[in-house]
Amino acid sequence: MQNKNDILKSYFGYDNLKPEQAQIIDSVLNNNDTIGLLPTGYGKSICFSIPSLILDGITIVITPLIALMADQVNNLKKRFIKAEYINSLQSDYEKNNIYEKIKYNKIKILFVAGERLLTKRFIDSIKNIKISLIVFDEAHTLLWSEDFRQALAKIPSFINNLGYRPPILALTATATKITINKIINLLNLNNPNIIIGNPDRLNIFYRIIKTSNKERNLLSYLSRNKEKGLIYVVTIKTAEYLYYELKELGYKVGLYHGMLDSEEKKRVQELYTNGTLNILVATNAFGMGIDIPDIRFVVEYDLPSSIEDFIQQTGRGSRDGKYAEGVLLFDRKDISTNEYFIENIRNDNLNNKELNQIKLDRYQKLDKMISLALSNKCIHQITCEYFGHKHNGRCMMCSNCKK
Repeated sequence: MQNKNDILKSYFGYDNLKPEQAQIIDSVLNNNDTIGLLPTGYGKSICFSIPSLILDGITIVITPLIALMADQVNNLKKRFIKAEYINSLQSDYEKNNIYEKIKYNKIKILFVAGERLLTKRFIDSIKNIKISLIVFDEAHTLLWSEDFRQALAKIPSFINNLGYRPPILALTATATKITINKIINLLNLNNPNIIIGNPDRLNIFYRIIKTSNKERNLLSYLSRNKEKGLIYVVTIKTAEYLYYELKELGYKVGLYHGMLDSEEKKRVQELYTNGTLNILVATNAFGMGIDIPDIRFVVEYDLPSSIEDFIQQTGRGSRDGKYAEGVLLFDRKDISTNEYFIENIRNDNLNNKELNQIKLDRYQKLDKMISLALSNKCIHQITCEYFGHKHNGRCMMCSNCKK
């Protein structure tokens, strides 16, 4: 068996794994189901890439956003790792080529959306191929099965029908104990090893601005901050409004949301990455799996639905480790918007009791986020404790401590 550190050096150019990366890799190689919680920018992909190169067979990576698959595969191919993806944006000719490669064991890592596992052609194509590892990237999105991606709840049936049980690795940057338990249940994990990195991003200054005029506060903030920034909003309507407002004021601004076609998303992402655009107004459709190192501020224009969302989104700031700011513009009116989305959760596969429990969980998460927005306590301390880590407060990297 190849040595994980030799592979790290030859494929990725690093001398040493981070402690949590090494623990996750060892757990997988010992055939254990594993959950890895690693902060944004910590190198989650190494945790499945190295085992995939050591183990016999193919690694299936289930990822929530098909728009990111090409980037993930290209990054691996640059390192001479045999990676491919299958998604609905490809032509039949492109898919046929990938299925041929699967047939002749010419792929080590294959990226797919969860729904792909349920299609007859995919099932038929891999039934004679050894799957060495199944990975769920951004595993917190498995909870999307509670409302708008209900097919994700059927993935365990795909695993059960394999006739054998490969180890399963679930990776995410943010998960509470409740979310971890949901992931375990949704995937039917067998006594998983749970490896947790420190979620605290020490380079991010958290700033909470309580306001009744968010637009004025945003424009004031942007007038003082000229570097690359990201503005998160909850609805497409708000995203489009802010985009046109900022564009009219002369900002080099882009717009990104889930209803744009894939080519437009790719175009905007490239312009933002290369610096042609220095501000991006986006819904939560932007961010997961996108590695842009020099975002210097993230503004939460609308109240996130949970502390997980707040940390995920602000965590996209300065992945290169330099100083960044995560700013929340908190207007109490935003609470009713979040409550509206919770009340309108629909899932025909659940009974009223199960649906009400999901709504209750969402309300509890929202309450924690509201408490953070209203608190005078150290924000780094609140977020760390939310994820089960101790923090002594007085970080001097948040607006509450700086008071």
